[in-house]
Amino acid sequence: MRRWLPDDSGPGCYPYPVTNDLALMVGLPGQGVHLHLDALSLLFLCILAPQILASAVAGMRASVTFWVFCAGMVLALAAGDAFTLIFGFELMSAASWLLVLRGDQKPATFYIAIAIFSAACLIPAVFLPASSPVSCSIAFILIALGTGAKAGLAPLHSWLPKAHPAPPAGVSAIMSGGMVKIALYVLIRYSFIILTGAAQPWWGVVLIIAGVASVVIGALRAVLETEMKTMLACSTIEHVGLITVGLGIALRAKAMGDPALTAVALQAALLCAVAHGLFKPLLFLGAGEVKHSTGTTSLNWLGGLMRGQPRLGGLMLLGAAGMAAIPFGPGFAPEFLLLHAVIGAAATGGILARIGFTFVLAALGLGAALALGAAVRLIGIGFLGRPRSLHAASAEDARPGPLFGMGLLAVLMLPVALLPGQVLAALVPVVSQLAPQADMHPLAYTPLPLLLLAFLIATATGFVLHRFGVRGTREVAPWNGGFGRAPAWLPFGDPTTQPSATGFAQPISRAIAKAVLGKNGTDPADAWLIAPIQRLHLRGVRLAERIRRATIRQRLGVVFAALVLFLAALGLAEGG
Repeated sequence: MRRWLPDDSGPGCYPYPVTNDLALMVGLPGQGVHLHLDALSLLFLCILAPQILASAVAGMRASVTFWVFCAGMVLALAAGDAFTLIFGFELMSAASWLLVLRGDQKPATFYIAIAIFSAACLIPAVFLPASSPVSCSIAFILIALGTGAKAGLAPLHSWLPKAHPAPPAGVSAIMSGGMVKIALYVLIRYSFIILTGAAQPWWGVVLIIAGVASVVIGALRAVLETEMKTMLACSTIEHVGLITVGLGIALRAKAMGDPALTAVALQAALLCAVAHGLFKPLLFLGAGEVKHSTGTTSLNWLGGLMRGQPRLGGLMLLGAAGMAAIPFGPGFAPEFLLLHAVIGAAATGGILARIGFTFVLAALGLGAALALGAAVRLIGIGFLGRPRSLHAASAEDARPGPLFGMGLLAVLMLPVALLPGQVLAALVPVVSQLAPQADMHPLAYTPLPLLLLAFLIATATGFVLHRFGVRGTREVAPWNGGFGRAPAWLPFGDPTTQPSATGFAQPISRAIAKAVLGKNGTDPADAWLIAPIQRLHLRGVRLAERIRRATIRQRLGVVFAALVLFLAALGLAEGG
């Protein structure tokens, strides 16, 4: 086992000076465990620490498995050699599987299969010698597969909407806000630092394609799901895609020698990771409190929660602003930079690059529109209007612990939302480490003065209306947005007077059905296209069921066979 010394060139070796390592005499004989922190690992530790604190005070502090889960993530970030990295990563996977298993056994079975696949890709990749461009490319593909499976990157995303909602809200929060970041950290570490000398532009193209697919799939599923935690998990897939698109553009630009575009894309990806690590745990903790108060997280049975839970509703509104990437929210500046990076990347190639990045721009725009619809649906259906059940009508405000955790995350979101330029200035050491030649420019977007101006205008308008407006009350129609006075025989109002979560998403689901099946079912003219899609979907369902029912021995056998085939292919490639 090699230390991560400056003169080593293999993927298993980090470029760390020996004098900065902390060596612990545990682990492999004669090797031990080496810990090291640099700008990149410190950034991800700063993203992870508030999530751990918020989840702990929200009710997870008494769980030993939760703290083992957190220790695995911290160890992976502080790893100074390949063994320590894999040990921390797999400790994180094992502990998170136990937490998911306690919540629901069915998704836990699928999740452990994905975790084994991720390990089967990462373990050979981190110890693969970088002796040729072919071996470096193989290592990158394996790293992308292993980390993409753990982060929920398309097409390896199907486990995430099932596994993330299964455990308690505190675990779901740190899985969506923290665990996926650890996988992305490993991808960044190997793509931009360890394998940087052999990076090829097509590496970035692979990440861009996977990221765009994740954005569209995640945003589309988020706007269609009716269960709140599942919807938030699908939104995580979308934001993982956004981060991956930024990393792909930066990796491609770095390989092509474009320092300005590399800097913009890295700033967009890292700022998106910071923002998502704050507002997504906040939303998951809020969803947990909704379930604690009402017994359900189905949007079809909620409504009117803003009256009974005003503090929780206000914090959820802040988190939804980040999820929707609206101005003055924490998610706006990252997407603003990412769109600029996509536009800049379109000018770095020929006609194929222009066409491809135009498609990427359109896909990101579609994802942003769907994410906005999902956020509006979350707040409008779940917290506004009339309650749709007795439990929603009698919901009380959140408990002090979760409110404190959500408030902490909300306070940390404010600099990202209102002072993104200062946050990007703090990220300069990280960008310089990943791309030493990067040409960074200050962000021209300054939302704080605009927000102060909007506040002054709103205050003046409110004063004028209060001073000169007509006082009194007036009756409105009972269908007026669900806020009209309900009749005595319908205490929750007529359900037909306000939309449901399913009805809100019906136009999109109908559009999808029409695009695939035609106006009135299957069109005979399109049967040649639809039949293969249906057969492929059926085979995918059967394969997933076989994976779910497979024993541990069978899964380990598949992993062993995959490793043997990998070593054989590597030997043939090196011999050729």
